[in-house]
Amino acid sequence: MNIFTQEHTLIQEKYKTKQQAQHWVNLLKREVIEDDACRYLESLQYFFFATSNKEGHTNVNFKGIRSGKLIKVLDERHLIFPDYKGNGIFHGLGDIMSNPNVALLCIDFSKNIRVKISGTAQVIDDTNLVAKYSDMLNTNDAQRIIKVTVGYLIPNCSQQLSVVKNSILNTF
Repeated sequence: MNIFTQEHTLIQEKYKTKQQAQHWVNLLKREVIEDDACRYLESLQYFFFATSNKEGHTNVNFKGIRSGKLIKVLDERHLIFPDYKGNGIFHGLGDIMSNPNVALLCIDFSKNIRVKISGTAQVIDDTNLVAKYSDMLNTNDAQRIIKVTVGYLIPNCSQQLSVVKNSILNTF
């Protein structure tokens, strides 16, 4: 899967980073969830979930838990996470229904690790499947399950994470 559109290539050419960008993508991009990524993803307590509707209007949501598993990797191409009762706006779910393309940004500030996942999502609200997947996630209050088919997974540059982490800590 090529992750660059014509517009990406044009901007890379404009700023003379085309070879650099292709080098990093060739080196880092994965189309399957390997064991190290599986362990990392299943250890997360939170991530950011990006969606957009069919008109291209974007949305990002924080997804997090206090206990249990937030993400369960089902196989090398699929992961699930719970969707809980919220404010009833359903921005993310409505977006998935009109445009299944999604992204996850997973950050571990303590280890300076960032991973981006691009893929497609489906909303699972069949009560039997929700119960089955809820058992896997060790949760009993998920309203729905979001299943993501991974298009690609790529580590995101973590160069500035320690700067961000220290800035956040200094504000409190």
